[in-house]
Amino acid sequence: MRFQARYPVFLMAAVQFTACVVDAKYLPRRTFQRAGVQELRSVVLANSAPALEKPLQTLETRKPPVEVEMFVMSKCPDARDCVRDLILPVMAQLYDSGIITLRPTYIGTPDDSNAGMACKHGPDECLGDMLELCAYELHKDRPQMWLGFINCMGKNYQDIPQDAHVSNCASEYGLSFDQLERCAASEDENRGMELLRASARRAIDQGISTSCTVTINGKTVCVRDNGQWKGCTGSKDDLVQEVQHAYDNE
Repeated sequence: MRFQARYPVFLMAAVQFTACVVDAKYLPRRTFQRAGVQELRSVVLANSAPALEKPLQTLETRKPPVEVEMFVMSKCPDARDCVRDLILPVMAQLYDSGIITLRPTYIGTPDDSNAGMACKHGPDECLGDMLELCAYELHKDRPQMWLGFINCMGKNYQDIPQDAHVSNCASEYGLSFDQLERCAASEDENRGMELLRASARRAIDQGISTSCTVTINGKTVCVRDNGQWKGCTGSKDDLVQEVQHAYDNE
């Protein structure tokens, strides 16, 4: 085993329910496990996808972009569906226009008594969340990298955080596996845990506990829960229209 995460805190496992909604209890710290997985070969966006390159705009035409936020859990099938079927296509269509930004927020419960975390699907999910947040933190301005990585991780979410799966997805989208590991483990001043705790608090502050929840400028517009779309059709075209409407009316 080449890598073993050295956690300064305890992660917590979750009571198992069908829906991806927070409810957790303690479990001791865990380490990466390794297993081979198939690489993701066909996704909506790739490293060189021109639709997700940072657009250039003049000062005269620039308006604040619409803030789209996805509240997710890394080992949640609803999050997988939401990213693959809704978020990716919308970003691929709109990002080049400069009217949209996207932020991933991870749902969990910070434990202030020991600076740990509770995650619905256990400590492996906490680690998966940290890896995905680290990808976002390292490449915020390149969603073709971090969002592609999240989508790749989610396709085989059962394999999170197995080393082979993480490594394959990182390689597929041009991320450094070593950087992700350092960020998610205690080698980088607990950066991954800090990111996850802050992200979970953000979800709590907004009253969101269901993965996947999508908001536009802080307003919930779509939820994927228990394999069903709620409050929306799950259509890419509908979300594109909502983003465009929000931008036009800013």
